[in-house]
Amino acid sequence: MNFPPELYRTDFNKSKNGEEHRTQVIRSKELIIRRGQPFTVTLLFRYRAREEKLENLKIIAETGPYPSPQAGTQTQFPVSEVRGNKWWSAEVDTSNDVGNGVSLSIRICSPAAACVGRYSLYLGGTYWGTQQSFFLGTIVLLFNPWCPDDDVFLDNETLRQEYVMNENGFLYQGSKDFIQNVPWNFGQFEDGVGDICLKILDMSPSFLKDPAKDCSKRGDPVYVSRIISAMINSNDDQGVIESSWDEYFRSGTNPSSWNGSVAILRLWLRSNCRPVRYGQCWVLAGVMCTVMRFLGIPTRVITNFESAHDTNYSLSVDEYYDETGKKLEATEGDSVWNFHVWNECWMARRDLRSGYDGWQVLDATPQEISGGTYCCGPAPVKAVKEGDVDVDYDVPFVFAEVNGDIIHWVVRENGLERGQTDTLSIGKHISTKSVGSNTREDITSQYKYAEGSQEERNVFEKALLKMKTTKPYKTSESVVALDFDVSLKLVESPLIGQTILLIYRIFNKTRESKEYSVSVSAQEMQYNGKPLEQFWKEKFDMDVNPNRAMEKSFQLHPVHYQRYVRSGNNIRVTALATDLKTKKIKLAVKNIIFEMPAIDVKVYGKPQLYQPLSIMLNFANPSNDILSNCVMTAEGAGLTPNGPIIVYMDQIFPRRSGYVKIFCVPVKSGKLQLEVNFSSDKIKFVKGSAAIEVPWL
Repeated sequence: MNFPPELYRTDFNKSKNGEEHRTQVIRSKELIIRRGQPFTVTLLFRYRAREEKLENLKIIAETGPYPSPQAGTQTQFPVSEVRGNKWWSAEVDTSNDVGNGVSLSIRICSPAAACVGRYSLYLGGTYWGTQQSFFLGTIVLLFNPWCPDDDVFLDNETLRQEYVMNENGFLYQGSKDFIQNVPWNFGQFEDGVGDICLKILDMSPSFLKDPAKDCSKRGDPVYVSRIISAMINSNDDQGVIESSWDEYFRSGTNPSSWNGSVAILRLWLRSNCRPVRYGQCWVLAGVMCTVMRFLGIPTRVITNFESAHDTNYSLSVDEYYDETGKKLEATEGDSVWNFHVWNECWMARRDLRSGYDGWQVLDATPQEISGGTYCCGPAPVKAVKEGDVDVDYDVPFVFAEVNGDIIHWVVRENGLERGQTDTLSIGKHISTKSVGSNTREDITSQYKYAEGSQEERNVFEKALLKMKTTKPYKTSESVVALDFDVSLKLVESPLIGQTILLIYRIFNKTRESKEYSVSVSAQEMQYNGKPLEQFWKEKFDMDVNPNRAMEKSFQLHPVHYQRYVRSGNNIRVTALATDLKTKKIKLAVKNIIFEMPAIDVKVYGKPQLYQPLSIMLNFANPSNDILSNCVMTAEGAGLTPNGPIIVYMDQIFPRRSGYVKIFCVPVKSGKLQLEVNFSSDKIKFVKGSAAIEVPWL
């Protein structure tokens, strides 16, 4: 009787393969590799006699619950030679006798277009004419931006390090006049995060409906990115984050209190894939960046200031005001957000005509339905800039976000009165973190031509024509030159508790004196453009000489605004001027974001791997009030692997500082970053960060 050989040990050579595939930083029990690139598996067989051996070797690779050759989720191939990366192939690298066995090293290469995900590997062969099969184990296959034949190939190592490997970064919030940087811990290589990313794919409606078909499409980054865009929000499925723009966030976490993605992803998994409460646009974009970077798709986070939400695809937004200058909520849902945050992912677009490869807009915030679900993109940035709104996916929506027009309407007793069309305000300071530094990079020119230029207006007209819009005007007809101009100027960025000083200016362009009626008001606004309570207003007349300007200053005292300032909200000041003779109107708007004090982060001692590190956090109270119910939260990839560190403080007195000492244990080498966040009952969610160098072993 011939006893079959025994597979005594399988060694996936995690250290060597991980280094070659740039996955050695991923904390996982499984071998994680990138497609289109060879890896080596070492097998130790035991035979009864030295002359015996397994012949006609072949590898079987399977992914998904119903693998099949027809779907491309099951393949078998001989162990003969590695033949490039268009097909699965394998060859014997080394074969050595070891006692009464053989140590067999097999080199395997996956296709550059292989489906990503978890694979089971088997080795087949014949022994004395009998078929034998051995289960080798499971591996995880990712996209490969280092492989020229992969659709996500990015031909720049510095960019790959930033957009795939970097676990920390900055998001941008505020307004076009007050841009705030917010540190974020992506943590895509932290313990368990990779498994959660794969779980997100397996919880999508597409997978649950037809898992075989879904898995067969996972070689296409366009398909995968749309799935992830839909799954980060929870509007149609068991997605990761439940969005809320409620003022009080009952039964959940205020979106501003999150420091990073890891805690959110772990909470989603622990709660049996129930959506985590709550998130807003920057939270969804931060989490999506984590998932996409883990999967191997180069990704960055983008903030667009003065971002339009066009609900009816007219490429314009209608804004309504009453006669005091108070902004009213639009019945059709159009709005202009102070800022909106989305992602860009780098990939080829083989589904489109040539010219649209590169950065693609993907937005996980549930705003409008795309293809029957709440997702957005991938929309080629090149298509957005050129007004090619007939290109997939969701280019018209993104185009309006960065280059739409605003039409102002005044609601009077006798009906609506149309004001000016603002062609200049939408899409300001489109920002992302710079490569290799913590500075901000302005990429507005990648999305549109210079605002107000002839090229920009030509592109807008081209987009309108392609949309076949029912809009009853052309921009060239709607932009009527007024013979007066108005503006609002903030003297300086205020801190909470300080008096706000503004200057109103009106310029009479005519050759005759003019009399104007001016209504000035202030109200609380959510950052997504939803108007809240008006808390101050004033009305006055101004006589202005020919070709002259007049200014008037006014103040908003803390007693006016302080109880209306909530986390994430801002103050909108409007000035509505009416020419009393011609009845023409013009509006000036200023969004006020309060300047936040910094958190001071100091590291004591020399950071060493696996050694406790003492870090001092300091927040200075800038207000004249006692801050109570104070919370300091710190989180960082490789520094707080078990989750955020939370410290509570009772009170911080006016003009005094609150100090907190924490201890971290670095579990990774290289440049690590700690994200810190402070909140109290009066000052919400101040952010700070510090970079820490941990020497390599």
